[in-house]
Amino acid sequence: MKNLLRNTLLALSLISTGVLADATDDLSGLLQPLGSISGAFQQSLTDERGEVLQNSSGTFSVQRPGKLRWETGEPFPQLLVTNNRELWLYDPDLEQVTIRPVDDRLKETPALLLGGKVEEIRSSFEVSSKNGSYHLKPRRADAPFKAMEIRFTERGLPAAMTVRDGMGQTTSIQFSKVQANPKLSDLLFNFKPPAGTDIIRDE
Repeated sequence: MKNLLRNTLLALSLISTGVLADATDDLSGLLQPLGSISGAFQQSLTDERGEVLQNSSGTFSVQRPGKLRWETGEPFPQLLVTNNRELWLYDPDLEQVTIRPVDDRLKETPALLLGGKVEEIRSSFEVSSKNGSYHLKPRRADAPFKAMEIRFTERGLPAAMTVRDGMGQTTSIQFSKVQANPKLSDLLFNFKPPAGTDIIRDE
């Protein structure tokens, strides 16, 4: 489950010239109008042989810049929340929350791509497009993922995202019930641990 959450976070924050530049402009044009997004997701984690390690589902809310709420239900409930300054990862079964600052590395994660700064895509990623899909490769060697693909619906809303990490594992996410620019409360992007929660600060 930790790998699935990591890849989701890497998965539920994105050149040069010619075709690559065009793909970057096209992707930016799709993301720019989406100041906020909410919906549901189904996701699966597979290993390098394509064997399924974990399936899960849940809901998400994203608001630019850098705010994310990613709530996973069964089989292992977990909640990931960030307000673009701090990130909370809450495990209700363990009654434990890990709190860490949002640094530049976290801001490059795919889950925050949908709510990140569109103008930073060109400096952070090499972007190409093929058959309606956008493929992103991080420019930084120490980026938290190796490659990502994102697809959109005919209405210009996120439809699916695939993320490959350095261990050969792949997280595939299918989005549904996506709403463009819903009005979202700031309360969604802050987290107050329930009484009795074990708090771990990862500085």
